[in-house]
Amino acid sequence: YRDIYEPNQLAMIVFDDMVEKIIFQIDYEGDAEDFAWVIPVPGYPKLFPVEDEIFYELHKLTQPPPPSSFGCGWGAGVPIPGLEDGEGVQVWEENQVGIYYTTTLSATDPNSLVVWLNDNGYAFPAEGQEILDYYVQKNWFFVAMKIQHEETMNNSENYTGAIQPIGIMFFSDEMVYPLRISTLSAPSWGTEVLIYAFSDERVTFPGAAEEYNAIITPDQIEEYPILQGLIDETFVLTKLRKNFSAEEMDEDLILLPVPKYIVLGNIIDLNSPVGQFVLIIGIFVFVLKTKKRNI
Repeated sequence: YRDIYEPNQLAMIVFDDMVEKIIFQIDYEGDAEDFAWVIPVPGYPKLFPVEDEIFYELHKLTQPPPPSSFGCGWGAGVPIPGLEDGEGVQVWEENQVGIYYTTTLSATDPNSLVVWLNDNGYAFPAEGQEILDYYVQKNWFFVAMKIQHEETMNNSENYTGAIQPIGIMFFSDEMVYPLRISTLSAPSWGTEVLIYAFSDERVTFPGAAEEYNAIITPDQIEEYPILQGLIDETFVLTKLRKNFSAEEMDEDLILLPVPKYIVLGNIIDLNSPVGQFVLIIGIFVFVLKTKKRNI
């Protein structure tokens, strides 16, 4: 069960037709009242609850050997006119999602956003202003979360270990994992990130260790009830892992296609010279396709 208990951050990403659906689970240790989680996303977010066993199902699905044979509908919402809540901060929605109380925000000033978060019970360090500014300049939205007071784990106000997953859907030009903001809570010994990526292509990111890849059809996940509710078409599933130092978390992760001539089912060490060459070719092809699309 290394896949479930060892990573500091677990994620499942489904990317289809410029819609990204991402499910997060993180480790937390401390008092529930002190918990705050801020996730930046490039498009207006729609949140949904996810059952705890989702990553257990993914762990079972990606055990060797891989399958031998070769989306979830979403009516995307348009942001309604938000409520100005202090200069430079826009409040769009407030919701209860699973154990979380959530607020969807945008901002034009990172300092005002830090002040708003702390004034409204989302403990956020002042030194995080520079990182928020990185996302503010890109016009991203923010999902701020805290644990509802009546929700506790094992009837205790203290949390230890992984907390309940949460899902977010948004439009995006690329398959992205918002990593940079995690530098604010990264331990000195590093942060292990494990991503299960569902896309129409096999994907990777720099330095990732690929542990699994295969074409997954809806028929192959019939015994996984939570995944069935999230996957209703055929995807390529890539399982990627990396342990990041704080210095390596200065950019978000962009998951890029692996060249198609690399046969599915073969695992490539992307840290080797051959793997680095493959990754460079993949990045070049991705950039070329993007430029053609924008012409």
